[in-house]
Amino acid sequence: MIIERRITFTLDDEGLPAWKLNRLKTLAGYFRSVVVIHNISQLRMANAEQAMRMMSLGSMPGDLCQLMIEGSDAELACMVLTDFVSEHCHLVCTGHRHLSQREAKAEIALPFAYELSQLPLLPQLGASSLDKDGVLTQISRQCAPGQSDKAARLLEQMQAREAVSSTAMGNGVALPHILTPDVEVPVVVLAPLAQPVEWGSKRGPVSCVVGLVLPAPPQREHLLAFSSFSKRLLEPDFCQLLTEHSRPEVLKAVVLDSLSLPFR
Repeated sequence: MIIERRITFTLDDEGLPAWKLNRLKTLAGYFRSVVVIHNISQLRMANAEQAMRMMSLGSMPGDLCQLMIEGSDAELACMVLTDFVSEHCHLVCTGHRHLSQREAKAEIALPFAYELSQLPLLPQLGASSLDKDGVLTQISRQCAPGQSDKAARLLEQMQAREAVSSTAMGNGVALPHILTPDVEVPVVVLAPLAQPVEWGSKRGPVSCVVGLVLPAPPQREHLLAFSSFSKRLLEPDFCQLLTEHSRPEVLKAVVLDSLSLPFR
């Protein structure tokens, strides 16, 4: 049986100098597994046993990266490489165990206040299947927990936006977004879907919905961040990161990394 494990991390101020790459190459060579480093910020990949290819990734301090390990001893490789990453980078998540709050050191900063949350995989166990309006209802409630009137207003605004044109972006992702005076800071809600949902678009059904609610009028930094995110959705490899139902801390790191790119 082929085992797959992943280690997600951000690079420290030193980035990935040659000595780190050579150490990673040596460690990767110990195992009967293929180890690939994926620089998510740059959307580039390289085999960890090919130091020159890894150098060509153009990795920079702060980049979000992932080691993808596949093979018969991927579990052991993941344990050893997690120790290496934890010592030399900022660990977000590892495939062989859950991290303590102290171990999860990675922080991706934005230059403005925001709220980011993730709904459980929809529909939840035992619930009936959801359609587009059902997903938007869940997102609206998440944007205004315990505030039914506010949630209802947000839902109406999202539905009005969808009536203009579908917010399906293609590659399995939808981006319902509104500007409203009903929020004071940007609100991002991640809604992974257990089954694809039709979104009223020729771009096909969606497997992940990212709801964006921006205060009106928006600040320049808000527009820069969310423009960066929407442009990343044109990349199939980036959309795959959102639709493959990664662990919540990974999905949030992927979104925050894309929002932070204009401010690096």
